[in-house]
Amino acid sequence: MTPEEVERLLGDPYDETSPYGFAAAVARDEQDAFPEELCARLRESGFHLNYLPQDWGGRFESFDRGLLLVRTAARRDLNIMPGTMFGITAATCLALHGSAAQRKYAADVLARGGTIGFALSEADHGSDLLANTARLEPAGDGWELTGEKWMVGLGRRCEAVYLVARTGERGPGAFSAVLLDLGEGAGLDRGAAVPASGMRGIDFAHLRFDRFPVPAEALVGHAGQALESVMKAQQVVRVMSMAGSLGCADTALRLTLDFAAGRRVGRTTVLESPYPRRELALASAALLAADATALAAARGIHAAPEVFSVWGCAAKHVVAESAEEVIRRCGSVLATRSVLRTEGPGGGLFQKLQRDAAVVRVVDTSTLANLRSYSAQLASVSQALSAPVAPEDVDLVGTVFDLRAALPPYAPERLDLNARGRDPVTCTLAVVAPQVLARLTARAEHGTARLVARLVTALTALAAEVTATDRGTGLVDLAERFAWLHAATCCLLLWWANPGLPRFSPAWLGACLAHLLSRAEGTDPRREAAAQLPAVGITADLHARNRLFSAVPVRLAPDL
Repeated sequence: MTPEEVERLLGDPYDETSPYGFAAAVARDEQDAFPEELCARLRESGFHLNYLPQDWGGRFESFDRGLLLVRTAARRDLNIMPGTMFGITAATCLALHGSAAQRKYAADVLARGGTIGFALSEADHGSDLLANTARLEPAGDGWELTGEKWMVGLGRRCEAVYLVARTGERGPGAFSAVLLDLGEGAGLDRGAAVPASGMRGIDFAHLRFDRFPVPAEALVGHAGQALESVMKAQQVVRVMSMAGSLGCADTALRLTLDFAAGRRVGRTTVLESPYPRRELALASAALLAADATALAAARGIHAAPEVFSVWGCAAKHVVAESAEEVIRRCGSVLATRSVLRTEGPGGGLFQKLQRDAAVVRVVDTSTLANLRSYSAQLASVSQALSAPVAPEDVDLVGTVFDLRAALPPYAPERLDLNARGRDPVTCTLAVVAPQVLARLTARAEHGTARLVARLVTALTALAAEVTATDRGTGLVDLAERFAWLHAATCCLLLWWANPGLPRFSPAWLGACLAHLLSRAEGTDPRREAAAQLPAVGITADLHARNRLFSAVPVRLAPDL
């Protein structure tokens, strides 16, 4: 299945009579209703198989393809993601350390459209996983499970759950994972559905266990292995969650461009008025930069999964924060209409997008936990910036960023919890930047060339600051700055590796770099507005041709 086939299957999202369109999404949202008809349509087409390995009966090919598939579907209603793909975390964990029998069981459930929940967090402990208290106690040939797991996605309807509980006393090795069939055994209370501000209709539930019987064969992998596998799996989940953020931002910008082009103020349109146009330019630059960052990550996990403890977390931060900025700036253009439930663009759709984007921003981890997860690696990663560039890293980024290059097969066994001082993206800047500067100078693109030079200087300065910073808040702040500079380097590498693709123009590169550098420096992106103004021309052109706001401009319905 291709993204364009998804578009053709679901039809025109502006059709108010379609159960797969924007109006239907808003109606469901008002009623806190699960997208039954929409998800059934997608399951019939096999959409849900696209994240399952082929040896599980799935159709997974690559993460960049999966990113576009989910993004094109989620632009209609973010609830498509949890409604059809919430089993991805459990599936990834089982692919890493599940037995053949457990993988077959999971494949059978997921391939027929069932759901396997993922139960890790506990209300009293949040991201402090080592403080979790749900416990597996020996009982006969197996265990008994007692405790409560918090905010389990599709918790009221999942037929099985991958659950992490304490089997020891201290440290990461005190936790084990089990795969439970929730249709068997007494001692389970699923509780009421927990309403969230966004993703309305998706049942998050607290699962309470009281001496729930757990057979010995339910243990996944070895005792004490759970947290390592979960942390590796979360790297994969972050890649796919970016599709949800991009889907929300895409539709928000599309609605706002329509409004701005059709609304007149005096003798001109809102789109051509200076202040709104600047806001839409900043929103456009944020979305184009986030798209490039996500696309690079989705391709990078194939070529360098061992470094994804840094790469994936940095990309997740940039994409989630950028989607929030896109929606906020669109809201400033829509003004009063951004808060009207019936008379705003899409008849309340914009408000749904605001709520949904806020949830997907934190659905797999909090912003702070995400940054902290790789901040401790900054010292070694930044030191590598001054080391000689390995030829294999240049070859690697050439493969990742050349959109015509074939990717190696995904190898989950190569995922690691430590990148060991290696971020191929930023460490190859020393080799690539001079080539990019030469090409830009030859084309008299001096403004964009200055932005490239600023990027090089900023990364060098970051490395020095990391060395001088103690652990704590300062290091987390530097992790955030690194994320924006990593994303800026991704944009530069895309431009470098695709010289024959006209959509990667110097104006595109300049807009993305100006936006990302301002975020890295902690300054208002409006100070870099001149370089970002071309971005609204890029997105307006894509919108006029009914294309996805992406470096891979998928054709959208109803043009198909």
